[in-house]
Amino acid sequence: MVASVAILNGLALIASRLPNINPPTPIYAIIGSDDAIPLTIPSSWGEFSPKYETLVSDYPVERGGFAEYNKVRRPSTVFVQMIKTGSDLARFAWLSAIQQLEATQPTKLYTLISPQGVYIDYTLAGFQHTTRPDRGSNMLYLELQFQQVPQIESSAGTYTNVAAAPASPVQQIGRLFTSTVSKAQATVANAAKYITG
Repeated sequence: MVASVAILNGLALIASRLPNINPPTPIYAIIGSDDAIPLTIPSSWGEFSPKYETLVSDYPVERGGFAEYNKVRRPSTVFVQMIKTGSDLARFAWLSAIQQLEATQPTKLYTLISPQGVYIDYTLAGFQHTTRPDRGSNMLYLELQFQQVPQIESSAGTYTNVAAAPASPVQQIGRLFTSTVSKAQATVANAAKYITG
């Protein structure tokens, strides 16, 4: 891990000394992770700001006892601003297409591409739009919030000889037993409904 950090720092240092080989315009895109279809194509891109956050334990820790489980990384969030210009109809149709896609496919995952990084499997967690007369009445500012969806491999079908959960009468669902229910206890629980009416 330390070696890969050193390599990346070295690459950054070398790249800063080379001639500028960036494309004429920065590459930004939001595409479906499963089909590579763009979410939308704006007139221009505004801010693209990822946010990383961790939860750190707030209880006292012995000296030298601060471990990885005391600091948990939360799913990261990326805020993206897009700008759409044009006629009222063009802006309406552009925004409506995004709203319709979110309404029909709320669990769709996206890959966000920017010059600083590629962010894979993010869901659209929220958005808002504004128009400001002082910036031009034909400009629509759309701010999108994407949240990372961490995924792990499914364990379905990988375990063999799994014990089935013991069945119990429907009347006992929701009851709490502090030990394994014996047949006698189950019989008493079932008889209680007939005694109490």
